[in-house]
Amino acid sequence: MFRYPEAWLLTIVALVTRLWQLHLPPAVVFDEVYFRTFAGNYLDGHYFFDIHPPLVKLILAGLANLLHIEPAQLAGGDPAAVILRVVPALAGAALVPLIYIIIRQFGLGRRVATIGALLILLDNALLVESRFILMDSLLLLAGFGALSSYLALRRRRGWVRWLWIIVVAVLLGVLVTIKWSGLAVAGLIATIWLVDGVLKHIDWRRLLGEAGTVLLIVTIIYIGSFMIHFSLLTKSGEGDAFMSPKFQSLLQGNALYNPSARMSFWDKFVELNQEMYTAQSSLKGVEHPYASKWYTWPLEIRPVYYWQGEMIKERQGNIYLLGNPVVWWGSTIAVLGALLVWLIKPRVLGKRRQLVAFLLAGYGLNFIPFAFIDRPMFLYHYLFALVFAILLLCVLLGLVFDWQRKKYGKRAVVQTFWVIAVVIGLGFLYFLPLSYGWPLSTADLQQRMWLPSWR
Repeated sequence: MFRYPEAWLLTIVALVTRLWQLHLPPAVVFDEVYFRTFAGNYLDGHYFFDIHPPLVKLILAGLANLLHIEPAQLAGGDPAAVILRVVPALAGAALVPLIYIIIRQFGLGRRVATIGALLILLDNALLVESRFILMDSLLLLAGFGALSSYLALRRRRGWVRWLWIIVVAVLLGVLVTIKWSGLAVAGLIATIWLVDGVLKHIDWRRLLGEAGTVLLIVTIIYIGSFMIHFSLLTKSGEGDAFMSPKFQSLLQGNALYNPSARMSFWDKFVELNQEMYTAQSSLKGVEHPYASKWYTWPLEIRPVYYWQGEMIKERQGNIYLLGNPVVWWGSTIAVLGALLVWLIKPRVLGKRRQLVAFLLAGYGLNFIPFAFIDRPMFLYHYLFALVFAILLLCVLLGLVFDWQRKKYGKRAVVQTFWVIAVVIGLGFLYFLPLSYGWPLSTADLQQRMWLPSWR
């Protein structure tokens, strides 16, 4: 990838946009309050409960400990703790060249790969989500990193293939240990791995050995994170009430604490995972002003209001999780177009037919299951599906570029490329004040509220 200057440029701009003025605002933004507090709990040992696996919180706690940030600073909103934003920011920046690589692995050209990377780089929602102490940029990096690694191992043999198998397994382990929703991508990769093996008549013992290796590594990472979790949280805390009396008897300072009490790791592991599932299910009927229905996400009908600054000289800073409409609406059109073409006239797709089917499956697996979840959900739950939609858009653009090149020549392709790039950039710049929280007048803010539901 790095033989190409555009890949370097995209990576540098990604780092700049994600890391620039990362300390602003010097306040706790949206769900940062939970992740900062949880990281502090690991440092002071007070038990907490979260509906997601512990890996990201452990990473944040490790960085806080390395930088000598105290638990009180994390929980109390001390500006010093904003340094933890570096972790998701770097993950968000890394996603840009990763998408470039994946598109090239699909066999598409450099211009299409550049457009794909630009769609990630210049999407305001992906930018915002990567600039705060949140999980989704790490989740996206692990998921698409695993996909890219799988595409790499398909062309490898011998010990190099086994090296890539280990990389895939580690990334899948990280993925599902961040959020259970990562299982959708894990299942997608497992399915195409199996189908690929059958079509290529790979020996079943080899397939079984590879699958066993992956499953073992994923299990070690998942269970290992809980082992560290339990070893660090030995004192009574706000999460006690979610656990059984037997579990609470292990926590120092709890009313039920018993120094002689014992509970096996496996019993604690099973109980906590059951409680995590139960807690997610118990959120039915809970309301949130910025929650949204799953079917509204492709058109970003309802963004999420992350932060509100002080009114100074009739100007105020605001941060919204609001995507670049060019990216979101364009990719949604691409999904619908790809689905219709694949169903009605698949020959138009040529050799890309299987790739389109794979990407549609990836999109569906990361979108449709939310239809069956009855609890408050937000626009950021769509981000995985959004990236698959962007990849679909790139495949269709590749077909358009091929047609243009044959009918009108290379110059037409170059002109179309630059028109698309400029339109994406204009959409990004127009909504950038709502990504960085730059002060706007009430009139300027209202101009950017294209839909009534955006307020």
